[in-house]
Amino acid sequence: MLKTINSTKFRNNFKDTMDHVKKSKMPLFITERDIPTAVLIDIDEYEDSLCNKDKEFLASIKRARAQYSKGQVLDMNDVFADVI
Repeated sequence: MLKTINSTKFRNNFKDTMDHVKKSKMPLFITERDIPTAVLIDIDEYEDSLCNKDKEFLASIKRARAQYSKGQVLDMNDVFADVI
């Protein structure tokens, strides 16, 4: 069953709504005046949907997840060192 939330309730309950989507892994349709205008989905679900369309993207996600699981990550200072 598809779940919906109106935009005002979404705005007023942002943290709880985000937690619900992360936990349930189910999309949440955001409505304005009872008309669906946006969808909030879990990041893993979004990446998986992109992967079905783009095999190169799928490979990059797999590499990134492997690097993350090995602790091969950068902190913000490493990422933005050249910018500051």
